[in-house]
Amino acid sequence: GLVMDDIIECPKHNGRFNYKTGQAKGAPVCVDLKTYPVKVEDGKVMIDIGRAAETPQA
Repeated sequence: GLVMDDIIECPKHNGRFNYKTGQAKGAPVCVDLKTYPVKVEDGKVMIDIGRAAETPQA
């Protein structure tokens, strides 16, 4: 999808999310996405799917 700043837009339904926090940013979406801690180790992307990241409060 289209990425501008911290927002990614789905090409199928045009829903927008903050990809850092998972926060839903525009219709038709109204449910936040879960996000997970990520790091790069030896050129590999490591995702900790065992725990969702805490969403920062605005």
